[in-house]
Amino acid sequence: MKKSLVFFVFFVQFSFSQNIGLYSQFNGRYDFTFVGNTLNPVENSFQTTPAVLTSSSATLALSNNDIIESAYLYWAGCGTGDFNVKLNGTDVLATRTFSNTLTQGQSFNFFSAFANVTTQVQATGNGTYTLSDLDVSSFVSLHA
Repeated sequence: MKKSLVFFVFFVQFSFSQNIGLYSQFNGRYDFTFVGNTLNPVENSFQTTPAVLTSSSATLALSNNDIIESAYLYWAGCGTGDFNVKLNGTDVLATRTFSNTLTQGQSFNFFSAFANVTTQVQATGNGTYTLSDLDVSSFVSLHA
């Protein structure tokens, strides 16, 4: 039997590094799984007109004997922040939020967010997970 931690990571348009700290500590032997996707329709450098999607999907495929100990959802994007999204149609409100402004001639707002989705992922298990209602479209033109 393998214990697993599941991380969902979704990024929009631009993401910048943040200071990080220990959130949880798991002692023992654990494997971990990252699944995620982007909300960019194409690679940033190939977008002639900047655009982002408002939903994206990723597939979780663990072995039958894996145990989900924890599952976390991370998302980020340009703008002042969209901290209320949906995962498979269920509302997810960020429990940790980060926002910042980068000034290089003009100001660029960006954010990231985190939520513990362990209960939902334990109940759902393997399958397709869709992040939706993440809308930063009003800020995209500012980052062109």
